Amino acid sequence: MRVSAPLGAVLRPPQPNWFRQARFCKISDALRRAPPHMERRLSAMKRFAHPPRRRSWRAPLSPAVAAAIAIAALTALLAACSDSAPPGETSAAVPDPDAPSVISHSASIDENNGQIVFVSVVLSAPARVAVEYENEFAGKFRTALSGMAAEHAIPVVRLRANAAYQYAVGVEKPDGELAYQARGEFAAGALPGILDTMRRDASGRSSQDLIVLDYATNFLDDSIEQRIVIIDALGYPVWRYIGDAPADSQVSMNAIRLLPNGNIAYQLWDCCITEITPLGERASGFAADRTHHDFLPLKDGRMLSLSARYLEFDDSANGGDSRRKVRVDAVNAINPATGESERVWDPMDFWDISDRAQWGARSPDRVDWLHMNSLEKSLDGGYIASLRNIDQVVSLSSDFKTVRWRLGGPDSDFDFPNPADRFTAQHTATELPNGNILVFDNRAKLPADEGGGAYSRALELRLDFENKTAVKAWEFSPEPRMYSDFASSAYRLDNGNTLVNFGRSEDPATIPIAIVEADAQGREVFRLETMDSPTAHRTPRRYRAYPGPKSIMGETTLRAPKPR
Repeated sequence: MRVSAPLGAVLRPPQPNWFRQARFCKISDALRRAPPHMERRLSAMKRFAHPPRRRSWRAPLSPAVAAAIAIAALTALLAACSDSAPPGETSAAVPDPDAPSVISHSASIDENNGQIVFVSVVLSAPARVAVEYENEFAGKFRTALSGMAAEHAIPVVRLRANAAYQYAVGVEKPDGELAYQARGEFAAGALPGILDTMRRDASGRSSQDLIVLDYATNFLDDSIEQRIVIIDALGYPVWRYIGDAPADSQVSMNAIRLLPNGNIAYQLWDCCITEITPLGERASGFAADRTHHDFLPLKDGRMLSLSARYLEFDDSANGGDSRRKVRVDAVNAINPATGESERVWDPMDFWDISDRAQWGARSPDRVDWLHMNSLEKSLDGGYIASLRNIDQVVSLSSDFKTVRWRLGGPDSDFDFPNPADRFTAQHTATELPNGNILVFDNRAKLPADEGGGAYSRALELRLDFENKTAVKAWEFSPEPRMYSDFASSAYRLDNGNTLVNFGRSEDPATIPIAIVEADAQGREVFRLETMDSPTAHRTPRRYRAYPGPKSIMGETTLRAPKPR
């Protein structure tokens, strides 16, 4: 099924039938859940319906009394059995004798983020609380249990824009079960700006509950708005964050990392690395000198960051300037607490700067040498790095003192028996559990007669260390073909599928950028295409799309989203 709509399209379920469950509720269940002042009347109704034989001498109730009792009982049944309160209202709490009572509850949208709602709860005594919330199409979820308190503000995340949700407040009982005492409704807010008006075209269902991606828009004044977006398995945004770069900034967001503490860290080009909470609050941040493309948290608390510096190089032997300024990459280890930075890897120790496939232009008077654009851990604790401008992937030792092998580009340690298996201008090089290497092959620098500029692909290569050869084990390129001259990503998922991001379009006005999940046979499981308004920006770009976490703030999925 394919759905095409603005990202901010309203998702409101049909209004609930307030009487549908009353038909199935038993008097005994209503008696258990009814407010105390109704219990005597319900008990009287039961006695009237089934009078004890030994008390059959009593005169029957008059019709007026019987009618009054019946009306009171029906009112109690409806209050006890209804799904939720009318829209925009909250229901009266139904106490449970084994848990503190809910005195009041309400829901309000976070003033800075319409995809976050806070449910405020006041209890008669301290207890832990969770909130269940659902939308017919967006799914049903339960928040993580709160701490012990009498007053709570429970954050509810993973919300679709403009969708109406029903919620229920659960108070923990001594046995660990939740007593759901109060119900209500809320509606999530709209997405901001371009995220709200952007067109989306989604088909299939991702095997991932959540996918994390960046989304940047280059405006006509050369400023860039940076965003982090989390989408659900059907491609709907359920969380977003606007980067904190200055309004007139021209820096771009590159890498995003999910941290073990549940926070998210992101990098701004030549600027800094920032850590935020799932509520969008800044947790920490530090300047990272000329940081770019990627960073990697270490277990000791430090972060590895790709960095760069400019050196002068005599390129007259190659027909260039005698004092050419060249951007040279490096890997720094940074202590976020102190800001101390140590260069742990320098390519000048292993390459001659004259070894190059091309000079990448950074500005009219500066050129880019290696263009290191990704860094990932290898299976044995070392590192796999991608060097775009020399069409090469390298394996580095864990102490960064050795380049263990080079794949592609100058002085490659592996031959390609089939030239079509070569990659160019690649991104996101990773080592798979089977030892193969996966890259997003942009194919940006190939001659036209070799397919250059025609399409990009995800490419998996099998390395034969004995015979020193590299052969294609798998590739994926969708139909119709898509071409991304830079950016983009490919990541292998735990189930064997591959998440491929075609993050740059040849013609943003007519060709969307796309995220595609493909299985081992190359069949599309899920696709999300997005396109901005061509009059509102210069260029949309998505650098990477990542396999997401199981939850955003520890919420549990009780019912998965379903297509409309």
